[in-house]
Amino acid sequence: MIKCKNCGSENTSYYVICEECASEFVINDDEADALVAEAKRCYNSSDFTQVVRIYKFLAELGVRDGERELALMLEAGKLLPRDIELATSYFYSAAKKGDVLSAYRYSRLISRFNDDESDFWLAYSAVMGCHDSYADAALLYSRYGDEETAAYYIRLCADGGELDAIVEMARRHLYGIGVLKNENIAKWYIDKLDKIPIFALKLYRRLRVVSSAKEPRALVFAHRNRIIRALIAEAKKKGLRALLINLAKMLSKCNAPDAAVDLASLYIEGIEFPQDISKGVSLLEEAANAGSAVGAVYLGNLYAEGRYTERDEKLALEYYRRAVELGADGVFEALGDVFSDGVLTEPEMMLALSLYERGESLGIKSCEKKAKAIRVEREKNYLEACRVEKSSPEDAFPLFKRSVDAGYNLAHAKIGYYYEMGIGTEINRAAAFCHYKTAMELGDSRAYEGLGRCYARGIGVAFDFKTASKYLSEAKKLGSASADRELYRLYENKKKHMMRSLYSTAIRLFYNKKFDLSRSMLEVCMSFGMPEAIYTVGCLYEFGITLPADRGIARKFYDKASELGYEDRAQAHKQRILKMSK
Repeated sequence: MIKCKNCGSENTSYYVICEECASEFVINDDEADALVAEAKRCYNSSDFTQVVRIYKFLAELGVRDGERELALMLEAGKLLPRDIELATSYFYSAAKKGDVLSAYRYSRLISRFNDDESDFWLAYSAVMGCHDSYADAALLYSRYGDEETAAYYIRLCADGGELDAIVEMARRHLYGIGVLKNENIAKWYIDKLDKIPIFALKLYRRLRVVSSAKEPRALVFAHRNRIIRALIAEAKKKGLRALLINLAKMLSKCNAPDAAVDLASLYIEGIEFPQDISKGVSLLEEAANAGSAVGAVYLGNLYAEGRYTERDEKLALEYYRRAVELGADGVFEALGDVFSDGVLTEPEMMLALSLYERGESLGIKSCEKKAKAIRVEREKNYLEACRVEKSSPEDAFPLFKRSVDAGYNLAHAKIGYYYEMGIGTEINRAAAFCHYKTAMELGDSRAYEGLGRCYARGIGVAFDFKTASKYLSEAKKLGSASADRELYRLYENKKKHMMRSLYSTAIRLFYNKKFDLSRSMLEVCMSFGMPEAIYTVGCLYEFGITLPADRGIARKFYDKASELGYEDRAQAHKQRILKMSK
């Protein structure tokens, strides 16, 4: 029974409109709770007509508990004719007010018509602790590839004694699906069954010789915060304030850096709290400094949009990059969009792709779609560049650049050559070496020649004969004629360097009056065709130093040195040799 607040008359029939003054009834939370308790007493005393009246009255006034109970009766056809459409309507109304059982029943009733909407309400009811939803939630997360979360919900069902869940946990531990692979734990679950059902006989036979383990520890809800954050984002889009508050309160209990983010958003947007932007920003900064990637992304969005704060693109980009450094769990797509759209910075497609791929690994379909688009585009650019470079190499460079910027492995060796030769761009020796090296590390054998040339000529790196020889030899084995020529050049230069060093040593020995040893070294240099050495041996013959004096032979050596390009202007070298011999 309830009294009209306008005229004071008692409402025993539970009409929404007062029969005396025609005003609409208004009730507070305490009155609503009292009516629910009265409905339960009526049910226990089998006064079902009064039960229906009370719940209809509460439902028509928009009281959550009344809507849920009436919807349950309509769905089951209990005390009222079955009406699925009306039940769905009441479940939805109660679910919007945060009722978890209504959220679950609503998700099941619409599952045939709207998968995304159904998945949202199912995930909400499960994360908020609706036991009825656990089995379906496990199927949901298994469908999305999140086997850890699926196993978590199955374990909750198994702990409640559900036979199917117990068998499934045994199977999962046997094969390591979302849980630790352990036959002993699998046997522990099978041993919980008083009677083995037919569908578990094969599993039982597999495990009957295995010894049982101790009771396993409860599973950790590893992705709890990520799921809550995704639900919060969706609740904001849908304008579901009651759900938003419930989820934010749940997240705040975990003491994680992300916990303050949603509280901050409520202050910034003025939801359930007086709007206080500075307090919200302060909470976000605390969260970001404590390691919250989500907080850093939120701050980036605030400064990028300039809706609640002054627009500051530089600061926005700074927070976005911090979010990437922090791992950005749960916001991969948002960050990928920032670095791919080129609004705040030049497009950084490789970074964007890495973020999309991390989201893709979590089963996020939109991330998978965007990652695929980048991979297709970069390959398309590479193939077009290969076609264009035959007729116009300069025009191929920007296409190769876009391909390599998006992380296309085959483009590194190509663009390294363009930087080395300055085709379509300025010569950049350091960039050429870096791209060749990256290509080689990625397993592109075409980079061997370019990398070997860099070490052979000191292009972007210090000269290194051994390393240059190794890479050029590999390229030669793969059939590169130009690598063969470069390798020949490398060895020729090495030989010349050695001869110059040997010749210098020979001259020092000559200066120290060790003529015989000096002459032996000069003859070695001469045998390799070194003109300076040939001319010097000619001097030894002319002056009779360690050799019989013979001007005729000396003249032959002078002529040969001259043919090889050596000229002793004003006979300065000859005079120096003569002077050192005395």
